[in-house]
Amino acid sequence: MKIKRKTGTNTEISTASMPDIVFLLLFFFMVTATIKVKDEQLNVNVPDAQAVNSVDKKFLIKELTVGFPKDVRLGHSPRISADKQMITLNQIGQWVQRQKTDLGEQYKDQMIVMLRADEKVDMGFIGDIQSELRKNNARKILYRTLVHN
Repeated sequence: MKIKRKTGTNTEISTASMPDIVFLLLFFFMVTATIKVKDEQLNVNVPDAQAVNSVDKKFLIKELTVGFPKDVRLGHSPRISADKQMITLNQIGQWVQRQKTDLGEQYKDQMIVMLRADEKVDMGFIGDIQSELRKNNARKILYRTLVHN
């Protein structure tokens, strides 16, 4: 009596539902993605620059914006904005300490303050901001500018 051996079986994976799965994943990521919208309360026209430097560790950069209020009820003098909130010159120290705690222990001394200031803001006010930053050991200050080639 001869015993028949089974020859190779033909197993296939159905790919009929693959387009449905891809569409579902695409839809999920489109719905859950957020678009970062800048909701600035200040008008800022940054000055032009002749030369620029770039920073490798972008997470060390914390930004302060100095400009004139869009809302006339806030006055016509330059104001400081940090994290979409208006702050005063006296609150810069608290802001620096908060930013340093967010960075962690090993990067506290490496924090970089990016000062984005309107070109028409008085340099005396910028100097006052720099003084407050230095008092709170935020010594690395960069200025945001535009470069035209």
